Amino acid sequence: MSRVVLKGRGQITIPVNIRKTLGLDTGDLLEVEVSRGRIVLIPLQVVQRPREAEEARNPQEVQKG
Repeated sequence: MSRVVLKGRGQITIPVNIRKTLGLDTGDLLEVEVSRGRIVLIPLQVVQRPREAEEARNPQEVQKG
């Protein structure tokens, strides 16, 4: 079990070994909930909509159309 410190703006740092185990990277989304008096972080998988995927590939072409 790892320990973390709650920073001034409510931030914590998830230890490297946990991030690697879960495949987490900077910018990943996590759902936060309280369950039985504990804070639970749940990694989310983001699914791009077809238009968002097209914009990511070629943003100038989507704006023209």
